[in-house]
Amino acid sequence: MCGIAGVVSPDPAHRLDPTVRGMLAALEHRGPDEEGLGASGIAALGSRRLAIIDLADGHQPMANEDGSVLAVQNGEIYNYLDLRDELRGLGHRLRTRSDTEVLPHAWEQWGPEMVTRLHGMFALAIWDAPRRTLMLARDRFGKKPLLYARTPSGVVFASEIQALLAHPAVVRSVDDDAIADYLAIGHVPAPGTAFTGIRKVPPGHVLIWRHEAEPEVRRYWALRYGPKERIDPAEAMVEVRRLIDRAVERRLISDVPLGAFLSGGLDSSTVVAYMARHASAPVRTFSVTFRDTQYDESRYARLAARTFGTEHLELTVDASDVEALPMLARHLGEPFADSSIVPTYQIARATRPHVTVVLTGDGGDELFAGYDRYRAAVIADRIPRPAGAVLAGLGQMLPAGAGQKRLTARLRRFLVALGADAEGRRAEWTGYFAGRSGDLLLDARDPGRSTAGALDRAVALTGADTPAERYMAADVLGYLPDDLLVKMDIATMACSLEARAPLLDHELHEFVARLPVDQKVSLTTSKVLLRRAMRGIVPDAILDRRRKMGFAAPVGSWLRGPLRGLFSDTVLAPGADALRFVSRAGVERLFDDHVRERSDATPRLWALLMLELWFREVVRSAPAMREAAVLARLSA
Repeated sequence: MCGIAGVVSPDPAHRLDPTVRGMLAALEHRGPDEEGLGASGIAALGSRRLAIIDLADGHQPMANEDGSVLAVQNGEIYNYLDLRDELRGLGHRLRTRSDTEVLPHAWEQWGPEMVTRLHGMFALAIWDAPRRTLMLARDRFGKKPLLYARTPSGVVFASEIQALLAHPAVVRSVDDDAIADYLAIGHVPAPGTAFTGIRKVPPGHVLIWRHEAEPEVRRYWALRYGPKERIDPAEAMVEVRRLIDRAVERRLISDVPLGAFLSGGLDSSTVVAYMARHASAPVRTFSVTFRDTQYDESRYARLAARTFGTEHLELTVDASDVEALPMLARHLGEPFADSSIVPTYQIARATRPHVTVVLTGDGGDELFAGYDRYRAAVIADRIPRPAGAVLAGLGQMLPAGAGQKRLTARLRRFLVALGADAEGRRAEWTGYFAGRSGDLLLDARDPGRSTAGALDRAVALTGADTPAERYMAADVLGYLPDDLLVKMDIATMACSLEARAPLLDHELHEFVARLPVDQKVSLTTSKVLLRRAMRGIVPDAILDRRRKMGFAAPVGSWLRGPLRGLFSDTVLAPGADALRFVSRAGVERLFDDHVRERSDATPRLWALLMLELWFREVVRSAPAMREAAVLARLSA
């Protein structure tokens, strides 16, 4: 696990080695164990290493026999031993036990197609000096981040935006359209970023850059929901158990201590159950508790810990823990509205003194149909539009009230969306300033322009052809990599902690996606297949919970109390940049209604808070001001 950065440029004025060292300095938290730098021709590649495998000899960059091909990676290649044996059989000489060393040899042997052979989580860069060719690649689901920018003479890349901004040719020019997308959905969708000159390598894609040519970005993998496998449900459950077991076992490879995040939900309990089967000592588990019982799952986490005999640690998170937000805003590099990054970071910080690697339950909801909106999509699809419009009107009459998790609030959200088409319903159910909530936006920009048509694109790419699977596919393509996996990566790597997600094993997903939808989706119960498969393995009290709690912090109540002043002093401060996009009067009214519990505006208020913190910590930071001064002098 590492942070990586690199520069390809024939311009000697860029002084490649010092430039890359400056970028790596911004990534030290991702790899505190050592810094590695290698140069060949017009390229320099660097790494900040968090040593996990082959502690003694796994230094990066790794090279082929004659040093003409260099590779760096952030992540783990779980099948590297098989690849190493195959490459040795083909005549390659490998000298270490490091998974990174297979990469330059795999490039020599198979070229860009090598990525289809990799089983793991990775963001990697390979520089082929004789061919003056750079390849960047990102794993199938986007577990690890990778960003790049064009410069006048080449390309720069890095694991985080803040490292790219350390390069003198990368300018902090805000993309207002990307901010409109953020306000709609709470994050900036790939391949864009909040900066006009910075792009993300999308999940399941490679970027090929050849000297003096434009980068070519192409997809190498996509999840497919068809053709459907006609398999008996009992056989499907056996295969699901086998695939989960293998996925967990693969992710236990490590030369350092491992543990798990255990929320008490079905996904993390499943992962811990299989970890305990393979462990020779008690598994170390870690969970978050909240004083607000609507958000606290600690009794289920304790039940799972007792059942599987783990050594369990709990951390109580409260409003004081948002002190980490400025630092997280810098690591994120762009606005990000998922408030669960706060407890995720805090539990990662508490975990790091005990282990270096944790397994998580990420991906289970998208794989096994865990979100209410999947069932809601099935129900809504069966309601004629005229009837839906009537129900939407009735929904508007329900009291807004306070508390997003209350049944009335959830029912209101469902009903209000019935007056829209499938895309509009998704925006209402998952959006921030979108649909009927977009009235505070100041200009005519279309909020969520980059996600408009997300369901249609999901169908075209994945073959999902049922209401629930269309939503599931859209989440796999967008919400999962652009929100959930960003949150986990940034929160854990800020603490130099590696997170692995067995339920994001691509072979497991490929099998489950092709199962008949009625084996996965029920109108009354979420995660039908996983609940059945885990019967007798996971405690019944966890399996029989009918309502998904979700991992979220009680920031709505915090904004009414201890964070009330922070919001006023940040978003409503004179000259706040966030108010370039939304109406001050409208935000003041929204905030007042929230504080007085006339409505619950938690997602929108939090999104505005994070937007303004991003402007302060990233766009208008000291380096940014120096950069603006330089640009002013150059244009004078």
